Amino acid sequence: MQDRPSRQAQDAPAKRPARAGKHVAAAARGPVKKPASGPRHAQKPAAKRLSLKAIAWRAGLCVITALVLVIVAALGAGFICFRGPSESLGDLLTVTMLETSALKFVPRIYYTKAQVNEIVARNEVAEVEDETDTSMIVLAAPTAEPDEQAAAPAATPRPENLIVEENGIQIYEVHGATYNGWIMVVADPSRVSVGVCRENFSSKEGLVLHEIAARYDALAAINGGGFVDDGGLGNGGRPLGLVISQGKVLSKASKGGDHNTVMGFNQDNVLIIGKMTSEEALKKGIRDALAFGPALVVNGEAAPVKGSSSGLNPRTAIGQRADGSVLMLVIDGRQASSLGATYADMINVLLEYGAVNAANLDGGSSSMMYYNGEYLNKGVMLTGSRKLPTAFIVR
Repeated sequence: MQDRPSRQAQDAPAKRPARAGKHVAAAARGPVKKPASGPRHAQKPAAKRLSLKAIAWRAGLCVITALVLVIVAALGAGFICFRGPSESLGDLLTVTMLETSALKFVPRIYYTKAQVNEIVARNEVAEVEDETDTSMIVLAAPTAEPDEQAAAPAATPRPENLIVEENGIQIYEVHGATYNGWIMVVADPSRVSVGVCRENFSSKEGLVLHEIAARYDALAAINGGGFVDDGGLGNGGRPLGLVISQGKVLSKASKGGDHNTVMGFNQDNVLIIGKMTSEEALKKGIRDALAFGPALVVNGEAAPVKGSSSGLNPRTAIGQRADGSVLMLVIDGRQASSLGATYADMINVLLEYGAVNAANLDGGSSSMMYYNGEYLNKGVMLTGSRKLPTAFIVR
């Protein structure tokens, strides 16, 4: 007879197998990971910082790559334009950029200095040595009041472009394939003189065109001669070449210096154009004069132009008709609506409006025309007219 288990043995739970089961389950789940020391959220900023650095690095690399590609593409396009199959296009771009302050260096990327000089030599206006024949100018008798209708000059070409006819002044719009401009016709040449920012030129900055006009209570004005402008940063305080205002020499010039093509009115109100010193100018009876150049029309004949002359740029010129009327021409340039004019373009416009004598004044960002309280052209400068030392004014 077998012994029966005791009551305690029957009632005791089977603990050992249960413990074994827990170990098996734990083993199945794999080793238990220990929690990282410190708070859980302390690990996220480090990872985030690394991610931002990586993004910034990749973004910077993309920007640099894009810039390199743009530069390479620009240089390649420039090479095609400057050194491509069209020599005339390369010449036009070269002489155009050489007249700017900021882009003079560009042609020298593609040409040697000698090659640039060759391009300039085959695209220029020949200097005219003929003296002005004053007998070709026969002034009309002045009227008592400049605003009388009789003071207006005879009709000129393209009357549909006439936008102003008052105060003895006519202003016409002029247009060409690459430019827009304005030509002012002043019937009485005695009203035209040289205005300056101050009588004693110095390192002080000059005045904008309307300020020069205001000094003389002038009705109209165009920019005048050149000035010290190294790197396009000149303040318009110091002129280059001869300056005579109301018979007084304010800046001397010599024949051997730059900007020695002089354009000035004598005591008979005839525009004289030529190379002369201040002493020679006074002997000729010059009352008001500036210097720049080149001469564009002399004694009714156009100056010889080779190639594209000095390219497409903003320009200013002054001239005189046979009846004594003064022509003031300003062309806008370096704009989408008006790239600019060549010297040949200027000559054509001046001859069309009857110029017997005419010469080029300072251009580029200085080219501005002012009349009766406002500027007629846009100009290149975003801030408006540049500060200038000199101007031709109409009183």
